[in-house]
Amino acid sequence: MRNLLLAAVALILMGQPGPSPAMAASNKATAARVLLEKMGQGRFEISEEIYAKDFVAHGFGRDYTLDEDNRSGRSIRAAFPNLKVSVERIVEEGDLVAVHWRSSGVNSVKTGSFPGTGKTVAIDGMTFFRFVNGRIAEEWSTYDNLGVLQQLGVIEAK
Repeated sequence: MRNLLLAAVALILMGQPGPSPAMAASNKATAARVLLEKMGQGRFEISEEIYAKDFVAHGFGRDYTLDEDNRSGRSIRAAFPNLKVSVERIVEEGDLVAVHWRSSGVNSVKTGSFPGTGKTVAIDGMTFFRFVNGRIAEEWSTYDNLGVLQQLGVIEAK
């Protein structure tokens, strides 16, 4: 990330233009599709349209391929069949798009690490996307995992 920031500063200092306004709007729309269509509607087939071939998702102590990222997303959709996702805020700077999102759903199915408690979970999260030629090359997501476990009743809330 430090190298990415240094490169961005260098480009600014050298007077290089960032993405055109049209490309920035397109990148924002693509980032929103990940949350609204892929996760919110379970439309994983859009992955071929929006991700770079060498896509990497960073998080939870390691890097993930697109196939691994999609398997995780499918597992979440299976555990929360009525999952609702909204985009609250979206900001673009250079080749990065940041999205503040909200999601909620009932954990009605036991799958993966989700116990199928029948309880509703509601969380906020942030995802940062890095774009190359209009496609998502990297992704960083964060949310309150402890809060999810507490809402499911897996861990006692204090």
